[in-house]
Amino acid sequence: MRYKPFVDEIRNQLVEQFKCLEQQSESRIQLLQDLQEFFRRKAEIQLEYSRSLEKLAERFSSKIRSSREHHQFK
Repeated sequence: MRYKPFVDEIRNQLVEQFKCLEQQSESRIQLLQDLQEFFRRKAEIQLEYSRSLEKLAERFSSKIRSSREHHQFK
């Protein structure tokens, strides 16, 4: 029974350490979720941007082709 206070103190320290580790884990999980959402949204924006550029390029390419064809007939 002489060791009970010592064991109790160690148990308390371990419980506190566990709580700290748990909080760190939760904050890191939240950070990872935020990063995941950021990169998902960034990918959506980049896809939308590339599609818009493709439409723009196609529109001007067709204008250039029709202009060239028009000049060839003259």
